[in-house]
Amino acid sequence: MTTLTKKPLAEFLLLTLFNCATASQVFGDTPLGWINNNTMSAYTTTQGELEISGSIHAVNEAIDFLDIREDLFANNQRLVGKSGDLDGTRFEAHYGITNYLSVFARQRQHELTVDLGDIASVNLVDISNSLDTTQQEIGLKWTLYEANLLEPDNRRTALSLQLTGYENETDDFDVVLDRIDLDNFTVFFTDPTTFAVSNMEDEGWTSRLLYTQSLADLGIGSLWLGYGESSATSGTSTNAVNGTVRRLFTQEFELEESYYYLGASINFNIKPRLVANLSYEYIYIADTEFSREPAVPPTQLPGFLSASGTTEEDGNHTLSARLSYWLTPQISASLSGNLYSNQFLGVLPHYNNPLGESFSTVPYGFIGGELAFRF
Repeated sequence: MTTLTKKPLAEFLLLTLFNCATASQVFGDTPLGWINNNTMSAYTTTQGELEISGSIHAVNEAIDFLDIREDLFANNQRLVGKSGDLDGTRFEAHYGITNYLSVFARQRQHELTVDLGDIASVNLVDISNSLDTTQQEIGLKWTLYEANLLEPDNRRTALSLQLTGYENETDDFDVVLDRIDLDNFTVFFTDPTTFAVSNMEDEGWTSRLLYTQSLADLGIGSLWLGYGESSATSGTSTNAVNGTVRRLFTQEFELEESYYYLGASINFNIKPRLVANLSYEYIYIADTEFSREPAVPPTQLPGFLSASGTTEEDGNHTLSARLSYWLTPQISASLSGNLYSNQFLGVLPHYNNPLGESFSTVPYGFIGGELAFRF
């Protein structure tokens, strides 16, 4: 009788210890159901834990739920066809070095369709149809303060500092032609000649101070403020043999900007496996220094190669929403949506180029799907 009593008790204790160890491994120092990837908060990834995710995002005629593409056409007479369509991917990884320090890396790629259609002043041989951009970020998050450590499901109060460095680059946008009409004469090229929007890249850094705490039964809320700086370049170029033509069509743009960030988010469990996140951030461009060479653009430039390179807008309201479902304790699947009041203003500084600048002050957005793994 004694043996029969002790055996189930021993099995119960072993099972309890196993469950506790598993729960600790899966959720560690982060709240139940929490997803660090693509989430702004003061929580760091649990020590020794690796979280990776991959996602796709898009907008096109079929999923243009806010008529974003129509706004692009209305504000830019040069754009036709599928302009405004976007196809992209994102990969992200977070790793916990200690319970107070974690590192992360992100890479995003997208193709933003830019269909210029027919250009009256040139005879087109070939033309690019998209801005193909790669974004890369690395950073760290360091917990400065913690409180309320006995909150249920690890929903503690935390204050953290996040530092991020980034660089973005877009492939050249090429226009190949064999004739171009200038103000008083026409130039014919024996061999098709390439004119391009080129040297589109930027680099910068951001710092954010994040505060997170439990909101009773509502979920977990976060607030943050930050500061950042960036340096961007772009220009126009040609491989024309004629030196006069090269000088007419060669421009260089440089843009230095500083930013302030203010944001808030809420994360809550709708059901035990179903998690929702809403996030808002305002990006304010505090200071802008723009220069171009030559200082006065050539009057002969066709419209698709001429732009001021700057905009009067100085802010961007960004909103994101995500709904995630845990397929297992280690795997989650998500649907998300992202909206920008001024497209990629303050997000991709090098879009000050002659193509991107012309539609950078219109609302934009896309939806996405994500699969995340926790090890």
